[in-house]
Amino acid sequence: MTLPQTPRQGTVFLVLPPRGGRGVYFGVSTRRTRWRRRRRGFDKRRRRGTTANATEDATTRATEDDDNEEEVVKVLEVNEKAVHYFTRDEFFAGAEKLRATFQNNHEDAKKTNAERFCWDYWHVENQYAQLRTPAKDYFYDDDAYDQFERELLTYGKGHLGLSNFTPIWMSCYVDGMGQELHADVPHGPLAFVFSLTKNFDDDDNRNKRRYFTGGETTILRPERANYWQRFDPTEIVERTQLFEEIEPKFNRLTIFDPRLPHGVREVKGTKDVTKGRLVLNGWFNEPAISVEGGLTIEDVGKALDAKLEELYEELETLPAMTGFAALRMEVASVDGNVERVSWGADTVAPAASLRDPDEITETRDAVLATIAGMMSECVFPSSPDGRNSSICVPFVFC
Repeated sequence: MTLPQTPRQGTVFLVLPPRGGRGVYFGVSTRRTRWRRRRRGFDKRRRRGTTANATEDATTRATEDDDNEEEVVKVLEVNEKAVHYFTRDEFFAGAEKLRATFQNNHEDAKKTNAERFCWDYWHVENQYAQLRTPAKDYFYDDDAYDQFERELLTYGKGHLGLSNFTPIWMSCYVDGMGQELHADVPHGPLAFVFSLTKNFDDDDNRNKRRYFTGGETTILRPERANYWQRFDPTEIVERTQLFEEIEPKFNRLTIFDPRLPHGVREVKGTKDVTKGRLVLNGWFNEPAISVEGGLTIEDVGKALDAKLEELYEELETLPAMTGFAALRMEVASVDGNVERVSWGADTVAPAASLRDPDEITETRDAVLATIAGMMSECVFPSSPDGRNSSICVPFVFC
């Protein structure tokens, strides 16, 4: 599968990469937007009897005029605003096994087993204070940890269009430890934190005393990044209006945009590592198209090549954007039509500073609806084994 040419300087720069549980979205809703384009030279003989829907109830209308033009109108659902952070609770069925391994190694402070001598005390004045160790080394030859990495990679490929992740750290925070605000832009488009924290004597009784306070993943709310552009002199601004704080709930996977300033709120309370904030953290990277189900990357390559090249040219005419998006397409097994599209990731924002929220939304709509609309026109081969397929295509805007 080949890639489209890089667009001319001064236009939208889009990197098209090589092939290769429950969630909380913090109040981000979807909105319907109308996508319209006209295509010349429409060949009636190539017209399908039905057109792929962008959502389950999306509608498509096609009309032709005397000049053999086709107007395509689709009603698409896009996120009302970019989704810079979200969580998936109960992510990994083997979380209790990982936690038990750690608990057994550290619960008896008088033991001198080798596993206790694992920590690097990472301290950077006024910035970082935590205990950390490479997770792969700590869980050496551990089937549960190997399964965790496999499931994390499967999720990254299938939902985020990211085919790898950096080496994972296991980090522990006890009294006085935390991270001040920072940004990890070079490591990958999305960061993740998987919590093995148990902050209660009994998880089923939330009335029992916490082992510690703090420890939340703290992320600057994106609407506050351009503070003066959105400044309201009548608003009283406090911490909760400035930052999103995500609790390190056990077996919660938190995924976020590392370009936003973020940190870990200082832990106050326990000095026992078995009762502190315990997480596995890293960054997803290496964008790549992924295919699951009845089709393979070789099966879909030709159709994707043609459509991506066409889409690439269309995006050159639209406003410049920054961020990352991953489009998921659900493909029917019989006729290869795209039955539904959705966004596995979406941190896309206009590259230009815009003050009006409506203008930001309209600019995002123009770009994301174009991507979703044109990609939903793809027709892939029929599935050899009768299974439907899912295709995830990542887009990196620079």
